[in-house]
Amino acid sequence: MTFFANFKKSALELKNLRCLCVTAILIALDLVLKTFVNVQITEELKLNFAFVAVAAIGMLYGPTVAGLACLITDILGYLLKPTGSFSPLFTIIEMTGGVIYGCILYRFSPVRLEFGSGKEFGKSLADNWQPILRIVLAKVAVAVVCNLIMTPFAITIQKVFEAGTYNADVFWVGLLTRINTRLIKNAIEVPVHIAILMFALFPIKMAYNRVFKPRVSAT
Repeated sequence: MTFFANFKKSALELKNLRCLCVTAILIALDLVLKTFVNVQITEELKLNFAFVAVAAIGMLYGPTVAGLACLITDILGYLLKPTGSFSPLFTIIEMTGGVIYGCILYRFSPVRLEFGSGKEFGKSLADNWQPILRIVLAKVAVAVVCNLIMTPFAITIQKVFEAGTYNADVFWVGLLTRINTRLIKNAIEVPVHIAILMFALFPIKMAYNRVFKPRVSAT
């Protein structure tokens, strides 16, 4: 029941003008990062930072808002930079990623890690293993569900429609090949993404709290 209650609480956030404004800013940030900020490591591996904006929406406003934000970013992203034909399957995948971030990170309080020395850094990791574990779980869940399961299925199904014929052997060979390819890619990406979220979510939450902290009356 708590799981489904988070969706209701998140939906109620949409009544708040603050939620709409901050989410709009993060949607714009997602589009900028997705379109212009990419690091090409190899021909097959490209590092993108748009997931930080999605994770931030999930952390601040929960799964319902994050899922709707991903719906908007996917459609706007295609309109701004169309590549290939639009497929609602990939929109669903984007939304699923947002929902996962929201389910795991909603009302999450990230921690600041200490970088004074290797010993201090290790101690801060050990002392704050629970919030760090939530970040790890969120990123791994998105990688497994969206990148390793849903995306290969969506691509393979799309190939079947394009070909106009279905062959079970070809379907499963193509699916397994795509899963294996993405498994290597995600094994490299996921630790990097986890590290980025560990460093990025704390200042985002602190900036949010500072801007929107309750004002105390002087009377």
